[in-house]
Amino acid sequence: MRLNESKIDIAMQSYAKKWIKSTNQQRVSTTLGYFFVGLFILFWSSSITTFLGLDLKNGYGALFFVFIGISFTFITIYLNKLMAKIGLKRPIRSALFLSALIGPYTYLSTYNAWNLPVISHIAGFFASVLTFILCYILDTFLVSYLEKTDYPDA
Repeated sequence: MRLNESKIDIAMQSYAKKWIKSTNQQRVSTTLGYFFVGLFILFWSSSITTFLGLDLKNGYGALFFVFIGISFTFITIYLNKLMAKIGLKRPIRSALFLSALIGPYTYLSTYNAWNLPVISHIAGFFASVLTFILCYILDTFLVSYLEKTDYPDA
């Protein structure tokens, strides 16, 4: 059964109207925190794969690496969408992601260097807070710059 040409045109016009209305909505766009999360996903996927004794060059190791990477990516996207639904703005989400990465790594590196757990926790905490503040300021500046230049993703 062939559809009538006018029904197809009406369907396309309604879809085009919905799409045009959706262009004014805020979109999730890439910023500093999201960039580093992508790099850390690759790092964690390869580290977990080699930690479990799988070789990245072999079939099972490569398959496990891809599975872990895709899983972490979907978890990150889900968390980002969840924070957006809660009402957190893009610069806050980006700063949260980046500070959640930097703090634990600062703690681990200072603990391995000094073997002082309390000082390492303090250093990791302050690194998280400082990273959050700097990333938030930078991303807020980028958002205000994009709004001044009438960029659609701001």
